[in-house]
Amino acid sequence: MSRDMKILRVIALVLLAGYCVAAEPTWNPADAVKEAEQDIRTGHIKFYWAGSIDSRPVGVPIEVAKKYPQANAGIGCVTNDIPLRERQEEYARRYNGKIYAYITQKH
Repeated sequence: MSRDMKILRVIALVLLAGYCVAAEPTWNPADAVKEAEQDIRTGHIKFYWAGSIDSRPVGVPIEVAKKYPQANAGIGCVTNDIPLRERQEEYARRYNGKIYAYITQKH
């Protein structure tokens, strides 16, 4: 592999890593309703799902959530970071609650 190709590969990996980090929510539960309100305004309705083996939408009926895109709030991941999982679930609960209230009032 040439030197230029190695440099391009490193740049691509750095950009990809930055994109992935930037795309993740902060998992600060205080931000969940703000994100939900923004998604409602832009028409990007989704539900956050969580759970390692048996993932589920947090705080909403599965029959409703299955009709919309699924967002990851700790799906299938095994981690020892219990505080992270608790923040993810609370974030998902608040976000999903706002979205669920919106779609049930709308229809």
